[in-house]
Amino acid sequence: LAQEGSLTVAWCHEIPAGEDDVSYGLTLRSYSATDGSVVAEHQTVLPADVQPETVCEDDDDGVGASYAFNKDFSMVAGIRDPDFKKRAGAYDLSSGEEVSPPPEDEFTERLDNPGVAFHPVTGMLWAQQGIYEGEVGFVTRDAKKGYSTEKSLSIAEAFSQDAATTATAKAAKGSPLPITPNGAVDAWWGDGDIEAGIGLSRIRPDGEDEVIEIKQDKLGMRCTPAFWRTNTSLVCDLRQITFTSDYTSVVSDEELVPANDRFNSAPIASPDGKGFAFISESEDRLGLFRVDFTSGGAAQPVKVADLEAPLDGAADHVETLVRWN
Repeated sequence: LAQEGSLTVAWCHEIPAGEDDVSYGLTLRSYSATDGSVVAEHQTVLPADVQPETVCEDDDDGVGASYAFNKDFSMVAGIRDPDFKKRAGAYDLSSGEEVSPPPEDEFTERLDNPGVAFHPVTGMLWAQQGIYEGEVGFVTRDAKKGYSTEKSLSIAEAFSQDAATTATAKAAKGSPLPITPNGAVDAWWGDGDIEAGIGLSRIRPDGEDEVIEIKQDKLGMRCTPAFWRTNTSLVCDLRQITFTSDYTSVVSDEELVPANDRFNSAPIASPDGKGFAFISESEDRLGLFRVDFTSGGAAQPVKVADLEAPLDGAADHVETLVRWN
């Protein structure tokens, strides 16, 4: 997994475990972005009281799924006891076991962790803590070396570094929103009773976003913000929306692929930023596609591979395109 030039897809399914509990089965499969061949695959089953981040919920759009995994896809971030006092951890994708858990006989009190994410650059495991105790902040640690490496960060420390760290902190809060390359603005889709549309916010050091008022001219068509190409150009589903430098108006709104009646996932960017990939479904058939950005107009998607569900005994899966290495 994580080979250069590969696209990695996650399949997640529920496995009944006792009267009310479920375990999550997780398969990661990497495809060559060039010829669609399978270059690697791993399967694991996580403990019954662990819920992996981002990739196992039907209502998730897949945006930010990359933060659930470390750089080499050897670990997945998860929350233990998600219905009680939540504790963030990293889980080995070969054995399914927690990596460097706290000592079983330790007498200590830990703050609740509502979210967890891997930093894409440093590889550190990040978790938000204290939201229910009124002591909100973050903790980071080397997942393999364990709790002895844990450090605490204030909200201001987390949100005043760089774009990658700001995005990680957002993901660790449970809201992995696309953030501009300069780390200043994030984007989301808002569903309101009166008005719905793309929302943009300036990210402040205190962790509270300052909502930008947008003229809603051409933003009525629902789309999921996926990633920013530049500080003003947002890829939202399979559209590219370019804003003015103050983000209050739309300069252009372009379709990136021809009009179609397929179900298409939120896209992910290629490593060089010159294209993107997405999962597309038609008549219950899933395919992995890639597209190069063009200077204008829609481009025809190129199929990378047909996506065949893993042979894990499950009838239903949640499929997520995680990363393009």
